[in-house]
Amino acid sequence: MPLSSAEWEFLSTAHNGWVDDVAEILAGLADAAEDAERSVEDSAIARRVVFDLRRRVKAAILEVADRVNDLTVRLARLQRD
Repeated sequence: MPLSSAEWEFLSTAHNGWVDDVAEILAGLADAAEDAERSVEDSAIARRVVFDLRRRVKAAILEVADRVNDLTVRLARLQRD
């Protein structure tokens, strides 16, 4: 059973809101990692730990971005059908 226009509008709005929320959360994590890295510039061990954290945050950001892109493509396909 195809979705009505109102249901598509609701789904699209929910999707866009979710994407915006995820983007804000990931940007906050990236900012926190950068702040942490700057705060330990004089300590080699702490700098390495923060560098590893930053690498992991970046990987998570890329993974979520890929999944969001996939979800967006799937939603676009549903709207065409």
